[in-house]
Amino acid sequence: MRMAGRALFTALMALLAAEGLQADVPTEDRAANLLGYVRDIATGQPVTGASVELVSMSTVRITNELGFFAFTDVPLGDQILVIESLGYEERRLLVTLDDDKSFSTEILLGTVPLELEGLNVNVIPRRTFNELRDLDIRLGRGFGRFVLRKEMEQRGGNLITLIQSMPGVRIQGSGSMLSNRTVILRRAAHIVSTAPGVMAIANCYPAVFVDGRRFSRRASLGDQPTDLTEFIASDMDVVEVYSGTSVPAAFGGGDAACGAILIWTRRGPAWAGTRRN
Repeated sequence: MRMAGRALFTALMALLAAEGLQADVPTEDRAANLLGYVRDIATGQPVTGASVELVSMSTVRITNELGFFAFTDVPLGDQILVIESLGYEERRLLVTLDDDKSFSTEILLGTVPLELEGLNVNVIPRRTFNELRDLDIRLGRGFGRFVLRKEMEQRGGNLITLIQSMPGVRIQGSGSMLSNRTVILRRAAHIVSTAPGVMAIANCYPAVFVDGRRFSRRASLGDQPTDLTEFIASDMDVVEVYSGTSVPAAFGGGDAACGAILIWTRRGPAWAGTRRN
């Protein structure tokens, strides 16, 4: 009798299986995959790098370049997603998982204006490596006269007062107004014709370069005189003075018969070399 009952139970279970029926699995033991895409509500474009948090599992996913995210083995039932991304409003989304299959959703985010603190930007020209290297080479060769930062800090004043005692430097003008004075370098002169058969020697003024760029204006002979008093010692890093044919090629070379004054300001990186004797 017992054997007959067991056989009947086995046959009944086989019949139920054949009809596609089976005993229910408790909901808490079942899980699903939760997939989705995060997009911009205005453009429909993917939102890359958005944070998607599954609150019940304390798990966060970051969307890829397609705006895609995925959670696996998520318990069935109500789940809350929290979506955040810079420049977008935060969204909280309730998702109900009612079977153990994959669930896909699309999440749209709206932008929110960002208020940024005001910034003051000062564009400062930086001295290039080549300029610093070339300066070091010229100091090593010693063809010109140089005033370095340390000396400027000790003496103060302006460019006129710093170079007026250099050999080959002549200051024109007099009086208490330094702005009325000009600089002429040794051998900085031209022979000009003032009348038929009459020749005279005329002075000419050196070209002035600031941070590698020509500052003075050209004239028919040399450059126009430049007010050098506006260059203050505390603003300068290195000053180079060249007369006649000693002017470096990059600043006129042998054609700069009136000489040249090169001023390197402190707006770029300081020259870190040492003066060679």
